[in-house]
Amino acid sequence: MIKVLIVDDEPKLREGLRSLIPWEDEGYTVVATAANGFEALEKYNTFAPKLVVADIRMPGMDGLELITELRRQNAKCHVLILSGYADFEYAKRAISNRIDGYLLKPVDEDELISYLREMRVTIGQEEMLSVLQNVVEENSREVWLRGLLQPGPGDISPTEAADKLKLQGSSEVVLLRLLNSGKGAAEGKEERVRSELERHWQPEEAEFFSLPPYAGLLLKAPLKDTAARTALWQELNRVISREGLDFYAASGGAAAGPEGIADSFAAAKGLLEQAFFGRREILSGGFMEHWAEAAKEPADEQGEPGDSERDEEMELLLAVETGSTAILSPLVKQIISKLVEARHDESYIKDNLIRMISSTIARLEAANPEVRTLISGNVSPASEVYNSFYLIDIHQMVSDYLEHLAGQLNSGGRGDEIKRITDLIQRRYNENLKLGMLAQIFNYNSAYLGKMFKNQIGEHFNTYLDKVRIEKAKQFLAQGMKVYEVAERVGYMNADYFNAKFRKYVGVSPSAFRKEQ
Repeated sequence: MIKVLIVDDEPKLREGLRSLIPWEDEGYTVVATAANGFEALEKYNTFAPKLVVADIRMPGMDGLELITELRRQNAKCHVLILSGYADFEYAKRAISNRIDGYLLKPVDEDELISYLREMRVTIGQEEMLSVLQNVVEENSREVWLRGLLQPGPGDISPTEAADKLKLQGSSEVVLLRLLNSGKGAAEGKEERVRSELERHWQPEEAEFFSLPPYAGLLLKAPLKDTAARTALWQELNRVISREGLDFYAASGGAAAGPEGIADSFAAAKGLLEQAFFGRREILSGGFMEHWAEAAKEPADEQGEPGDSERDEEMELLLAVETGSTAILSPLVKQIISKLVEARHDESYIKDNLIRMISSTIARLEAANPEVRTLISGNVSPASEVYNSFYLIDIHQMVSDYLEHLAGQLNSGGRGDEIKRITDLIQRRYNENLKLGMLAQIFNYNSAYLGKMFKNQIGEHFNTYLDKVRIEKAKQFLAQGMKVYEVAERVGYMNADYFNAKFRKYVGVSPSAFRKEQ
């Protein structure tokens, strides 16, 4: 419907025109009326009508002055003038202000409808032309932006493109990638976000562009400092989060001139490719070095180098089983960091962490079937991990899950460390248990923990472990199991080494012991 504003100082005429003319049948709708030119200007700025029907003589600001002011403001509207016989010469002066026609009072209904039909055709043509002009302008704008961001053979030169876009001096590319967690259709949301972003920044501030899978802003003045970068991220987040989407955002840095804009775009694109490894709530990209630091082997309290053969996943299992919650987050971070250091991608890292959680749960249940019910009450974070966009969030999810599980498994109280270690040996005698590994879990120097163990148990850690294994081996041999099977079952991968240990503690070979049973 074409919007109409009726302006006349006579209330009866205003209401008569509103009610007697079949506006909607002719494709129009009266959005407002006004009693004088001043009120009409206010209503025009509020409703932006396409047609103004105005009396030429009114108190305050008359119709002629109203038309003059509308044209001064470059108002794109059509005007019909109403006048009496005595005002005919006066009305003709309005023609110089590009009016569409005038009607003598009292208004002839058929004559007004005839004008409305003619103007409806004209307005329709104007709107179609405006759409075509916008399309041409938008296509040209895309060509200019491409000439700056990704120039290629035959494209407009960066200097010429900058002139077309009215870029002066330095600029900066901020690149976005919209993210969807998979909850609901993303396509409609992304389109709405892109439209909102394009409306949000005025052309004098920035040029919005869309280069799937990216969107971005070509800022016409570089960001000054960290505060400006933070403020821009927050503004982007305010617009994008309304649609329930997340996003990566990176700045390519200031470009001193048109030739440097492509470099700024490429730098931002490179940062986005690492955004999974970075932090949220910043206008930047990933920081793989943040994780690489944690991948370095720690030294113990005596300054000894870390064991290069450390089995962090085994440590993780033991930490959960013994309720050592304080060590879990650092261990998870170290596992992640080694994956990052090896340059594994996002999918591989997520798969590996989910496998690690599943393996930990399976090994807990294998050693103690009673914990199965407890574990089943803790929903695995697998879905959240796969849907997460930041590795730092995944680290937190996995750590929180394992810490909660460890707390529940040891809700009855932890007891002293040596008791927890001996209980662990009784359950995990077949694992590759090492004093250094347990020292790491309980946050002790390995030599000090070994001394504590000897003082409380009366035997060294390795001796106690061997004796538990041999006692278990005797039970399995008595059941008729073969020697090599028993060796593997109790944690000795080398059958000869098992034979030597068995002779040391029992006095006969495993084969001889089995024959005696």
